Amino acid sequence: MPCVLLDSTLREGELFKVLPLKKRLRVAELLVEAGIRRVEVTVDYPPRTSFEDNVKLVNFLRDRGVQVVMHGRAFRRDVEAMSRYDLDGVAAYFAVSQIHLDYKLGGINYEDAKSRMLEAVELVKPLGLEYVRVTYEDASRLFNERRFDILDDYLKFTSELRSAGATLVSMPDTAGLMTPREAREFTKYCIERSHLPIATHFHNDYGFASANTIESILAGASEAHVTILGIGDRNGIADLYEVVAPLQDVHGYDLGVRREELARIYREFSRLTGVQIPWRHPLSEEAKTIRAGVHQSMVIKKPEGYMPKKKLEYDMDAVKYAVTPYMSHKLIIEIAKLNGHDLNEVDARRIVEEIIKRVVTTGRKGSPRELAQYLSEALGREVKEDLIRRFFGEERAYVLLKLRPQADASELVQDLATWEEIDYIDEVYGDVDIILKGRVQINGVNLVEKLRAKFQDEIEELRVLITD
Repeated sequence: MPCVLLDSTLREGELFKVLPLKKRLRVAELLVEAGIRRVEVTVDYPPRTSFEDNVKLVNFLRDRGVQVVMHGRAFRRDVEAMSRYDLDGVAAYFAVSQIHLDYKLGGINYEDAKSRMLEAVELVKPLGLEYVRVTYEDASRLFNERRFDILDDYLKFTSELRSAGATLVSMPDTAGLMTPREAREFTKYCIERSHLPIATHFHNDYGFASANTIESILAGASEAHVTILGIGDRNGIADLYEVVAPLQDVHGYDLGVRREELARIYREFSRLTGVQIPWRHPLSEEAKTIRAGVHQSMVIKKPEGYMPKKKLEYDMDAVKYAVTPYMSHKLIIEIAKLNGHDLNEVDARRIVEEIIKRVVTTGRKGSPRELAQYLSEALGREVKEDLIRRFFGEERAYVLLKLRPQADASELVQDLATWEEIDYIDEVYGDVDIILKGRVQINGVNLVEKLRAKFQDEIEELRVLITD
């Protein structure tokens, strides 16, 4: 059977960033839009978290055809709390490694651990759920430490768990110990010995979580866990995009996720939550920017020479070029050509050398307006700013908003999260209430003017800081 992707953004992800209910519901909606079929949420822990909020989230997802799995400890209190919800499944976790048994669970032994997990499954049985997952927390450590006698015993024990009603066992790499080759070997080892299907959950301590998850899926895992942007405890787990896109584009393995929607969903998630898309992430703005001159000269003609064809198709509205000391004169020739002007190589190199000299002297690449003005002078005819933006992108700015006392910052953020011209939003405290980073102009609309027009009753003061 093909692997099912379980998204844990609303469980594991909330260890990284706790969201208010309204934002959680929008994230849930984004997961639905992505085509995610199974979502994990956390059992409530009053007064820290609310049963009432959880019910709304669970019902919201189930009403949209999503299978909802609730995660909690293999303790009676958590199982009883989960039984209050209308769920599709539950996931009960308990540590299995010696270090966890000694230092987290007060020195209990392996038999005690097995007993606790079996008890949790038996408590769940009256709920009549089709999905009951037992998580062997820190299971990968047993494999890494070559404690095969203990690991084999736990895998054999899955027969008893299955008889009690468990449908799946998760073998997480809790401390992020594994490399991709080990992840594949570990998954195969567990599949061969387990009486239950295997789920995998890899942490990113060495930066391998997404690669490890891909290897586990290719090795035959029945379920794999991801989050948007890989957010989670410490530096997170496998990234939804980094698992789905390579599997589909490279391996032809379709997990049922709407690949073409992920770039949009990630951008809105980032704006909504304030979790920035890192520059090295495949969906960052930097991922679509070509910097080396020899690369630029080819990408003008054939961008897939330096960028995966499927990424160009699904993830990018356009390739952008950076103004750097290494930029290609071919860019200037192409701009001139599109502007109706034939430019020879000598003049193009001269113009590029002058642009580079300005960058090196000032430390600034120049705004689209400044570049258009300079090229207009150099070519002796007007060069439109829109043409410059087509190649080099929009001018970016930080916009600092001070709101009036009656304004609701969270309402503004919810609205602004849908604006494509905004890259990043953060609610702050002090002299300003919201910081935005975005493109100053897009499709002929000025961001600052749009903000002033839309929120004139909410904004007390607006400041703009231009950035490269």
